[in-house]
Amino acid sequence: MLFLVDELSQICTNFPLREKIVIVDSHAIGEQINEAFIKEGHQAINLKYKTVHDLAKNLVELHTDQPLNSLDHTVGVHFTSTLLTELKEQGRLRYFREMEITPSFCHAIYTTIQTLRLTGYTKDTLKKDAFITGDKAEDVYEILSEYEKVLTTHQFSDNAALIAKALEFAQIDEKATYILQSGLNLSYLEEQLLREMIPGSGYKLPLAPVYGINTPEGTSIGSIRTGEPTSLSFLYQQEEATGELDLCIFTAKTEEIEVKQILEKIKTTKAPLDECVVYYTNNDSYITLFYHLSQKLDIPITFGEGLPVSFSRPGRLVSGLIGWIQSNYSVQAFLDLLNEGLIVLGEDAPSKSKIARLLRDLQIGWAQERYLTHLEMEIDRLGEKQLQVKENPSYENRLKDLSWLKHWFASLFKKLPPLDNTINYKTCLTGFSYILRNNSKMSSALDEISNVSLLDEIDKIIPYADESLSSYDVFEKVKDLLLSVRINQSRPKPGHLHVSSYRDGIYNSRTTVFIAGLDNKKFPGNSSEDPLLLDMERIQLGNKLPLLREKGQMNLYTLLQVLAQSTGTVTVSCCNFDINANRTVNPAFVFLQCYRLIAGNKDAEFKELASLPSTIIANDIFEEKDYWDEKLISFETVQLTEGILNHFQNVKDGMEAETARHTNNFSEFDGLVQIDKAQYDPRLNPEKTMTAGKLETLAKCPYSYFLKEVLRIRPIEDVSFDANKWLDPATRGSLIHSIFENFYKQLKGEKAKPAYALHVDKILAIAVNLVEQHKENLPPPNDRVYIRELNDILACCKIFLKEEERHCENYNPLHFEYSFGIGETVPAIITLPSGKVKISGIIDRVDQANDGSYHIIDYKTGSTYSYKQNGAFSGGRQLQHLIYALAIEQHLNLGAGAVEESSYYFPTVKGMAERFTRKQNSTLRTRGLDILEKLVDVIKNGHFEMTDDENDCKFCELKLVCRRHFYDKEMLKLKQSNQKLKGVRAYD
Repeated sequence: MLFLVDELSQICTNFPLREKIVIVDSHAIGEQINEAFIKEGHQAINLKYKTVHDLAKNLVELHTDQPLNSLDHTVGVHFTSTLLTELKEQGRLRYFREMEITPSFCHAIYTTIQTLRLTGYTKDTLKKDAFITGDKAEDVYEILSEYEKVLTTHQFSDNAALIAKALEFAQIDEKATYILQSGLNLSYLEEQLLREMIPGSGYKLPLAPVYGINTPEGTSIGSIRTGEPTSLSFLYQQEEATGELDLCIFTAKTEEIEVKQILEKIKTTKAPLDECVVYYTNNDSYITLFYHLSQKLDIPITFGEGLPVSFSRPGRLVSGLIGWIQSNYSVQAFLDLLNEGLIVLGEDAPSKSKIARLLRDLQIGWAQERYLTHLEMEIDRLGEKQLQVKENPSYENRLKDLSWLKHWFASLFKKLPPLDNTINYKTCLTGFSYILRNNSKMSSALDEISNVSLLDEIDKIIPYADESLSSYDVFEKVKDLLLSVRINQSRPKPGHLHVSSYRDGIYNSRTTVFIAGLDNKKFPGNSSEDPLLLDMERIQLGNKLPLLREKGQMNLYTLLQVLAQSTGTVTVSCCNFDINANRTVNPAFVFLQCYRLIAGNKDAEFKELASLPSTIIANDIFEEKDYWDEKLISFETVQLTEGILNHFQNVKDGMEAETARHTNNFSEFDGLVQIDKAQYDPRLNPEKTMTAGKLETLAKCPYSYFLKEVLRIRPIEDVSFDANKWLDPATRGSLIHSIFENFYKQLKGEKAKPAYALHVDKILAIAVNLVEQHKENLPPPNDRVYIRELNDILACCKIFLKEEERHCENYNPLHFEYSFGIGETVPAIITLPSGKVKISGIIDRVDQANDGSYHIIDYKTGSTYSYKQNGAFSGGRQLQHLIYALAIEQHLNLGAGAVEESSYYFPTVKGMAERFTRKQNSTLRTRGLDILEKLVDVIKNGHFEMTDDENDCKFCELKLVCRRHFYDKEMLKLKQSNQKLKGVRAYD
């Protein structure tokens, strides 16, 4: 780099006042050269750095009055997508007719268009015979033709049009001194422009030579001029190596360890950060690691290629919004956005926990209209309740929260489109823009930059985005437009470590250079051809079109040029294990060459690299996990002392619990608790009301009862969108119950008994009406699912009516959905030998037989699997039939023994109207009361052991909390010592 700077200084000395223009591939390269120039103490007047695009733009602006309207890449890809879609719909594509018009395909086509146009081709000059088939040639011609029409229609100029226009005015400029960067990456048109402008006496800045591989071919303008060799110029010609070598290598097990070792070396050598640069061969592998470590350790780092927008809150907000809309506005997806802190709601908004509780309690589930209708219904319901009671702050606060939510969602849904089969792209982008402007949370400079970048991308496209597309295509386009944005691209800054691609490193002047990722998976990369413009087609088209089969060789030459140009210490590294693929990775050949040069053995082989140290943990501690990693791989057993554990109380408590669970003793960590009998024993607490369901849970698994009723643990109940399902089992069962209740109430009013021939239309009409009402509150995902589930319910009604016609020959239905202990009704009371227990519940139906006895019916809409004709109690798991019999006798003052039968009735297609009848005789009642006595004693004693049958766990909602499956079977048997529960299990 020094001889390049010296030569530039000499040119400036020779022409001190004259305008000196250094032509570079990018402004970043110009800044690097200038930084090196100034760092060596040089100064110059009228020294400028310009790209070919700058020269063309200056020429056109100088000779024309019309303002330039340059085509942005984002807009160009959008235009390409639109024209490809139109060509396909019109049947004008032949070679590409089967191709889906995806964002990636549009990007590839747009790149091909730019390549052809910068090579000097238009629709009129295209060499059709250069393509492998006539159909492909015609398609490329059609695409080029439509693209040129779009430019004309919208009055845009792309880079090729700008340079072509500049060529009309170009002439040799004798007033300025032109200095060329070596190896300029020029298109055919760009080279033509330079030839028209630069006199033959122009200068070219030298680069260090690279020996041992072929120098890339180039014209006189684009060729590489070599200067003095450095020690690394001989990396591929080591027998002639000269000069002092300052090269290091190391290997690491993973990319993370590789990055940490780089930081460790910077720390050890005490090199200033702004004299250090890290070049990588693959950005996906290293940018994330460097960024997260920079945030944790507060290391100032600049990123040459920028960061993915997903590293910022606005980027994650966009991604979350896409997921929310695609899930048809699922409540859970919205809560995920809210809990991640991506949305700003406003100062007067309810808390996050309140919002989550309200949305879940209302069972909204999904869909824009469900948010608004459910909120409106709850507001109306609470408003009516508020009128019935005196001032109640809880009602007022809840109403305030609900009203705020309704207003907020109503405003939001005016901007965001509903999830339909087709969505307007412009409407969708407008909604995203609205949220980014008004609701995006920003807590860092990166978030601010990200938000501005995302809004800029949207603003570029909105004027041309008024098109209706399938919902899938719209969101694919939004993802491509917004989630591919790179933010915070930066050139090297003082006081910052710089991280970038090795392709940006040729003109680096920093003295400590690291090159990471030199394994054969990442470097030199694949040399596959471009299927849209094959190499054989490029050769036929001519005009110096680059051949992609040479890409790997070009990558290698670029890296070697970076190494040769580097001054100071160079460290190269690679990792030797791919965690994702779970396999070893071999070093790249260039890494072996570095090893050979250091070892002084040009014949060294890859197997010798295996002897290089490759630690699986960081040598220094950068974050907490590095400390624990070190302890994990240590051969020494480390006992956590009490002093350490006192700082981690949760870990300490967890260890105590885990230790206790792995003993044979039944302890408080397994369900043995000191319980407040006065609060939890229903015989002692007059406010305590039990239900059949709670008592059955207690019998099935006392530990489950403890989690639900003592610790009050509840699983989160989310109503989720399912394109193939409408009603969940509980909702479907409740709806069927309502149909049967309404049907019998109408018959009772008519004083009629059910007859299939007379009443089938009536029950079906009731069913359709109630299902339609439910549809208003809970829209089905689609008509197909709605019709299928409606037909199933109608089939259940027919089965029910046929069975009822037979059943009512001997029975007369009296009560429907009879409740006690619910709302204003008093609970029923069951008298046990040790005291009284209050019971609440709803009995589906109470019939009276012709002989005057009573029959309780409980509708079941699930499976008959666990029910048997002869099994009365199933080890305490089926108690409802007894409890309801005792409860109705007491509540209606019927007298003991008035209920002779209780039955579980399955009036469904799956259940085929099967009844499981339990005769409520004295033997059954005696046994049942003994079961209830033992169960209540379980509560009194605080003896909540886990179930003795793992089948009880199949449909348990608390598996993750309980963790029964972690216990050893034999140990669990020893812990299950409750004689009360064993006595319950004795009753089948």
